[in-house]
Amino acid sequence: MGEETEWVSEYKTLLPNDDPETRREYWELAKGLQKADGLSTSEYLETIIADTINGDYDTAEAVARVGKYYDELPEGASERESEEADKVSARITEYLEKEGFKFAPVQLKLIHRDLFQDMPEFSPGQYRRKNIYKNEDVLHGDTVRYANWEDIEELLAYDFNEESKSVYALPFTSAQVKTLARLVSGVWETHPFYEGNTRTVSTFLITYLKSLGVEINNDPFKEQTLWFRNALVRANYNNVAEGIRSEPRYLELFLENTLMNTTHNLQSIDLTAKSRQGRRSL
Repeated sequence: MGEETEWVSEYKTLLPNDDPETRREYWELAKGLQKADGLSTSEYLETIIADTINGDYDTAEAVARVGKYYDELPEGASERESEEADKVSARITEYLEKEGFKFAPVQLKLIHRDLFQDMPEFSPGQYRRKNIYKNEDVLHGDTVRYANWEDIEELLAYDFNEESKSVYALPFTSAQVKTLARLVSGVWETHPFYEGNTRTVSTFLITYLKSLGVEINNDPFKEQTLWFRNALVRANYNNVAEGIRSEPRYLELFLENTLMNTTHNLQSIDLTAKSRQGRRSL
């Protein structure tokens, strides 16, 4: 028998991020995304964040510690108000530190499953099986018409197929932002999940751009995620009787700040829908 040769793989293990400044940025981004649903993180989470930035342990351990903390809290404790925000922030941070990504609708499912894994009311990783609505303040209580639940898979397939034809180049241009906005708006309007759609779509978008090698300005997501959600609402609302048309430009302004380093003053823009007669009440 001849000598056995040692097999050496050309593939190397891809390690998660361990740069403290990048980790700090991901934490702040993850916390900011909770504002889309009016949620705030706790002081307890700040101690966890500090430990991970100092290198005491990684984000996988942070996720485990946050889960254990809330498992041991008594029912009805006031600290539980921050449970969802803390858990999802830790999971988003862990997710952003990973490098694996596939541009496919199933990636949305996997992100949703990972972020809301122990929250049965979210049906983690499962498309909704009912039609839903949500009364929106910027629509004076009216709702966006989300996709029929039976059409979710086909609609997502369509949006992803259209986006796969897109070719991006740096620096980003307004035309490229419009193209990306169509993807984000279309996926969000389909609203594939009962809850957590904006956080799921945001996490997907950020990791998609990372996979393309695009560095983004995270500040809009950290500071203005609720504005971003309301821009998505306005991009997908039409009311012909009241003379109101969908307004994708608001979403494009947000993405221009994110991708082109523009400085549109978003907070100065009132996203509240106005009728043909100028009435604020629809």
